[in-house]
Amino acid sequence: MDIPISKEELKPFLQRSDAKAWWIVVSAWLGIAGIFIGAALLPHWSTYLAAVFLLAGRQQALAAIMHETGHKTLFKTRSYNKFVCKWLSSPFLLMDGETYIKCHLKHHRKAGTDQDPDLKNYKDYPVTKKSLIRKFARDFLGITGLKANLYLLLSGRDLLSREQRVNNQLARGVFVNFIMFAVLWISGFPHLYALWVAAYLTVYMAIIRMRQIAEHAGVKDLYDLEPKYNTRSLPRGILGLLFVSPTDGLSYHCEHHAFMAVPTYNLRALHQLLKSRGYYDDIESTNSYLGVLKQALR
Repeated sequence: MDIPISKEELKPFLQRSDAKAWWIVVSAWLGIAGIFIGAALLPHWSTYLAAVFLLAGRQQALAAIMHETGHKTLFKTRSYNKFVCKWLSSPFLLMDGETYIKCHLKHHRKAGTDQDPDLKNYKDYPVTKKSLIRKFARDFLGITGLKANLYLLLSGRDLLSREQRVNNQLARGVFVNFIMFAVLWISGFPHLYALWVAAYLTVYMAIIRMRQIAEHAGVKDLYDLEPKYNTRSLPRGILGLLFVSPTDGLSYHCEHHAFMAVPTYNLRALHQLLKSRGYYDDIESTNSYLGVLKQALR
């Protein structure tokens, strides 16, 4: 890799902070609580619809937290990474963080090659507008979510890695989701849990697709080992904040691939440094997720 930064210059970006990490986790859960409270105080179909979209964004935040804790880069204290991954993020998505990271690390090792295990998610881009509309329609209608979770329940395998599920993975997921339902039931609003399920089966699936597109689809050269060619970074904007990249730094995926040990909350500053030194001068960058969609179309 030909990246204009020295090992000494990189050191400050490698520093981890428990305070910043806990803020990411706490803010995600405050967001979830706030959305449920809003839906309880304003019981109307329009409020419920907004809650489904916003909850899906918080589910993506939990997925991002699972990703960062799986890398063991979110917290400075290693035991916090394991606890948050196992109990405060991955099981609410019916996943296991340790199973996920094993497959994900292979993606990091093989990105830019035809051995990338995630390649199937973005190798066919750019696609036609009709094809992209069909893909997102399946997501928003719940078809993708139902198929994915039927696979999860019937195959005995993990949803993303397709590896054999670890012991108690599904049981832990059911348990923590029951705790969420119980809290809503005790509060007098058990029906609001349906919003969480609806978000998970529909909008969250569309967000996963959008994240996959934003990170690797329609890039300059998917089969080049240089991160800036096979991976994309962009400012998250309001769409990222609410949905696709709800945790700080998540949208700077190129820097994450180039320097996997850098915690997410330091990636934006690292991106700005590399950009100021001309690292991205030979690629067509975009500053929004709408721009990403244009690059993903032919």
